[in-house]
Amino acid sequence: MNSTPIRLISLFRYYKQKGHQTAAIEELEQAILKAAPDVFNRDQPWYETWSTPVAEKAPEHLITLQQISLISGHAEDKFDEAFMNDLNRLVKAAGMTSLNQRRMLVAQTCHETAGYKYMTEIGDRAYFTRMYDNRSDLGNGPGDGYKYRGCGVIQLTGKYNFSRFGRWMEQNGMKDDRIMSEGTDYVANKYPFLCAICWIEENNWAALCDRGDIYECTRRLNGGYNGIQDRIWYYNRAKDYIVK
Repeated sequence: MNSTPIRLISLFRYYKQKGHQTAAIEELEQAILKAAPDVFNRDQPWYETWSTPVAEKAPEHLITLQQISLISGHAEDKFDEAFMNDLNRLVKAAGMTSLNQRRMLVAQTCHETAGYKYMTEIGDRAYFTRMYDNRSDLGNGPGDGYKYRGCGVIQLTGKYNFSRFGRWMEQNGMKDDRIMSEGTDYVANKYPFLCAICWIEENNWAALCDRGDIYECTRRLNGGYNGIQDRIWYYNRAKDYIVK
């Protein structure tokens, strides 16, 4: 028997309204009610979170401005409220709330962006046209290379990946047509962190980060160990400043 715990969010992700799935969820509901009779009342905190889209309210800052400044090495005035809110929206949306997860998220994204200095891929229009236009693996046609060039903390790249993020936003009650109509120039400023959510979910990276293994997390993100010493340096700083 497989003893690996099941995450409730996984049940929602794969629910197709099939009879056996519905029956199982009803059984689960009864088990939950038996253990906690009030859990499904509308005055419960989880229901407020469920019914209010994550982008419509400023989230609790589980990662603070001071921590980001100290870990990245940049002054606090380099990071505005919109930046900090989006960072903490990703923390909440991805369920990366544990100490190890928050530390790893900041360490890895600091490395990827040189301490949040480069939030879009470096290069000129001619470079992106040459490298990314008409790339079927990215879903790109003519003119899409520059429009959907890499952006955000893990470099969301290509029309296909932007459209996946757009669908995620719509499915979570935050439809934003500007993601596709404006591409990188808009997403890099509006959703520099949240645009990483699809990759994090599909790669089960949150669970990996919770283990606190810098090598394992780097391999999943990078495909190897590129920049590992810099990542370790940031992770050690994150452990110094994110302490609860």
